[in-house]
Amino acid sequence: MLGDRGLWYKMNFFESASRVPLVIAWPGRFAPRRIAASVSLLDLMPTLVDLAGGDGALGGSIDGRSLTPHLQGRPGHDEALGEYLAEGAIAPMVMIRRGAFKFIHSPPDPDQLYDLAADPGERLNLAADSAHAGKVTAFRDEVARRWRLDALDAEVRASQRRRRLVGAALTTGAVHAWDFQPFRDAARQYIRAGVDLDDLEAMARFPLASRDPR
Repeated sequence: MLGDRGLWYKMNFFESASRVPLVIAWPGRFAPRRIAASVSLLDLMPTLVDLAGGDGALGGSIDGRSLTPHLQGRPGHDEALGEYLAEGAIAPMVMIRRGAFKFIHSPPDPDQLYDLAADPGERLNLAADSAHAGKVTAFRDEVARRWRLDALDAEVRASQRRRRLVGAALTTGAVHAWDFQPFRDAARQYIRAGVDLDDLEAMARFPLASRDPR
């Protein structure tokens, strides 16, 4: 966020923290164009599978959808979903971006609804505006259908407890860093350090030369 709104890093779903450019080029197959629809990085794999001649829907086993219609100039989906459960969040935070509207929900926080067409800077939260009450209700209902936030919260906290238990165990007794390297006596690795030249050459040959003159 670089200080915008007094925030740093990402950890939220404002445009400057969550939006990334996507450029796809295939000269001779797709004409250059700009796509206004919102899509997701989850759409990349089904797109590549689709372009390779496979089932872009992957049997419905993933959330992403092929971007081939967008690339061909045909109507495509205009939706991106987001989840955030990492540092800086005290509860699961989810986002639905569809068309011009973005809805952000986290159980302990007030809802956020932005009309990005009219308010690209996301300065006006419409969630409490009675004119948008129906849209907020519809988004909240969709969140409830898509996510089990209570169960997700419980799973994350259980995972944290397990990792804290493992962390405490690993700091008991002699502690070794995860990237521990065994000791190597550099004094025996170089000619200038006193290694006999014949010994060094014997170690360097393949197959190893026998030191037994017999």
